[in-house]
Parts: sequence; structure tokens; C-alpha cells
Amino acid sequence: MTTPTDIANRALQVIGTRTTVTDGELAANSTNEAIQINLAYDTVRKRLIRMAPWNCVLRTANLVYITSLPGTPENTSTTQVGQPWVPGLPSPPWTYEYQYPVDCIYAAWIPAMSQVGFGVGIPAGPPVKFAVQTDTFRPVTAAAVVAGGTGYAVGDIITLPGIQQGQSPIGAPAQLRVETLSGSAVATASVVNQVLGSSSPKGGSYFAPQTNPQVQDSTDGNGSGATFNLTYGAASPQRVILTDQPNASLVYCRDVTDINVMDDAFQEALSKVLGATICIPLSGDKNLAKLALEEANRAIAEARGDDGNEGLTVNDVTPDWIRVRGFDALDIYTQNGWSFNWGPVFPITL
Repeated sequence: MTTPTDIANRALQVIGTRTTVTDGELAANSTNEAIQINLAYDTVRKRLIRMAPWNCVLRTANLVYITSLPGTPENTSTTQVGQPWVPGLPSPPWTYEYQYPVDCIYAAWIPAMSQVGFGVGIPAGPPVKFAVQTDTFRPVTAAAVVAGGTGYAVGDIITLPGIQQGQSPIGAPAQLRVETLSGSAVATASVVNQVLGSSSPKGGSYFAPQTNPQVQDSTDGNGSGATFNLTYGAASPQRVILTDQPNASLVYCRDVTDINVMDDAFQEALSKVLGATICIPLSGDKNLAKLALEEANRAIAEARGDDGNEGLTVNDVTPDWIRVRGFDALDIYTQNGWSFNWGPVFPITL
């Protein structure tokens, strides 16, 4: 089993230190090595995750609907048809707006949903265009139980009501986690945070506060009947995904923190990049730091190659003279290259 401390000590090897760190030193921030590693580790890990569609971090998830243009099946209101853009609608020229997944580090692609000819290999088509932007919402910061209902278990996720038929969208509803019970009734609940790293919970993506009390719309458990009074925070930005795809799913690089989920080559690249990053603070040697960065970039290139070769890869290229006729022979099994900017390696000029 590999731990973050193992990665830290392998990083110290990169710059030739004769010291190591322990779990306790990292937790207590008690040595200079531990301080520098703790300052850099999460930033380096997330930056590396953004540098390729690594198999060990890719995830597919259905996006949570926030709003769409009037006239779409999800927004049957007609009050804004033909009118200038107003808050509460997707930013022009997009049709749909979705929540940015809370564990997303890099939004890679939205797959086309209209699969044709299931089982006969006819592709659904290329990924759908999208954009990442911010929108302003009133987040839920706390929830007080009004009625506890029955049939709940600790850890159940309760989703509150969303869009009402014939009305304009209210935004994505908040989710609550059952924390304690009185029998099988909810005694206390916490807000599921939509903004990772926020110092206080920011649940849901509401355009305006909703009328209390709020009832349960659905749950991943078996409980029913719980109601809540919600407390709202000041309007604040959240990242959103804009696209023209209804019922969109997203393939993205998620925030993986468990070292043992990471591929061995990814672990090696992570340790070398971390070592190069802490080289100057610990040694002050610019030449050594440059050599460490070059070694890190070689590890990244090798890891990318190993990662890309894992799975079925088809290198067919459609000639230009066929593409100009409006036909492109797409392959649904080689999506890793679609819509992903592999990005540069780490700079080596100091």
C-alpha cells in the first residue's frame, strides 16, 4: 500500500536529501521538509491531474440541471421567449446550464447521447461542444429539521424539490445528508457542499431563496416525510457547464486523493514533480531544480504513453478529401483524444 508519505519521501529522493518525513511530521507540519511538502502537494497533484485524461482519474457522471432556455422540455415557461437575456437563463448562445461536478478537476468531454444502432457498432457521433463559466446563486448554508419523517438511515442523501412544471427554473436544488436520527426520523442534517474547499457549506444552485419549509423530493435511501427550514447565504459565484445537450453527462478528471487508485506511472510522475517543486525551497539550488524538472517531465511523458496505450487504440485517420464531403468516420472507442487539451509539461526555465 502506497501512502502520501511514501510519495513525499520519494520526492525528497529526487533532490538528493538525506532526510525523510513521517506521517506524524506531515500531520504536525513540524519540519521544514513537511512544511514545504504540505504547501505544494495538493496543488501539484491537481495540476498533474489536469495534464492528461488519465485512466485512473476519469469518471462519467450525469450532470445536474440548473436551467435552460424557455421552450425546452425542462423549461415550459414562455415569459422570456424573444426577450433579451436575463439572469436565470443560460449564457448566450447556449441552451442548457448544469452544475459543475464538485469533484471535477478538468471537464474533458460531453458524449453524444443519441446512440444509434445499439450492438451494431454505429457511433453516436463526436462529443458535444460545451463551455465552462460562472453563474451567481444563493447557496444553502444550513438546514433545520421541521419534521423528521420516518425510515431514514445515517448518511442518506435527501434531494429537495427542483423545477415546477410550467414555471421558470429555480436552479439546482440543495442536497442534505442525514447526520443523526431519533428512531428512524431525521434529527439533524448537514448541507452537501457544492463548492469544494469552501470554508462554509454552499449547497444547491438557487437563483433566489425558496419558501420554507422545504419537503423532500427524493432520497437515495428509504425515508420519507422529512421537511426542513433552509438558511441561505449571500449571492456568490459557482462554476457551471453550458452546452446544447439535454440530459447531459460529463466525462471528467476527478479529484482523486487515494494514492492506490493512481497508476504506478502516475505515482512516479507525481513524486518527481513534487520533488522538483520543493527543490528550491529546500536546497536553493537552481541547477538541481532544473534537472529535477527535466526528470519530472520525462516521467510525465512516459506516464502519458503508458496511460494512452492501456485499452483499444485505433489510429485510423479520415483523409481531408473525404471530410470535406461532410463525412468523418468516427470511432466510439477512441474518445480519450476528443476535446481534451493535453497541455504542456512543467516549465524548466528558472
